[in-house]
Amino acid sequence: MVATILGVCVLLIEAELRQSEIHGIGLFCINPIPKGTKVWEFHPLFDFAVDEAALAGLPDAAHGFLRMYAYRSRQTNELIVNLDLSRHMNHSDAPTLFSDVDSNYYAAFDLAPGTELTCDYREFAVGGCVDFLECAQG
Repeated sequence: MVATILGVCVLLIEAELRQSEIHGIGLFCINPIPKGTKVWEFHPLFDFAVDEAALAGLPDAAHGFLRMYAYRSRQTNELIVNLDLSRHMNHSDAPTLFSDVDSNYYAAFDLAPGTELTCDYREFAVGGCVDFLECAQG
């Protein structure tokens, strides 16, 4: 099931962007999500590896976008960008979602509507939450 929110695709659940107490904007579930429900999976239409050879010619604004939203995959070492709203998911040391070995994400416990969807960046990104912490501080 794929839900469309504001013309942007969010895989598996309905979600929306709101102000986050963690950092700027966050991703929040619209409906209740039972514990163990799969909420996100990698999909090549919405998640892709960046051709790093092409980055040199990009303007500073594009590099800023990549610094904020891209991550280096622990599994493939590729620079990955999510095109769906999951790119607004914030890091938490006590996340509301957990991943399996295939990088699918599931509800860690029953989530009430309006719960911020968070993950532990250290599970999938080479730099873990270092980039997030640098963005949050400055």
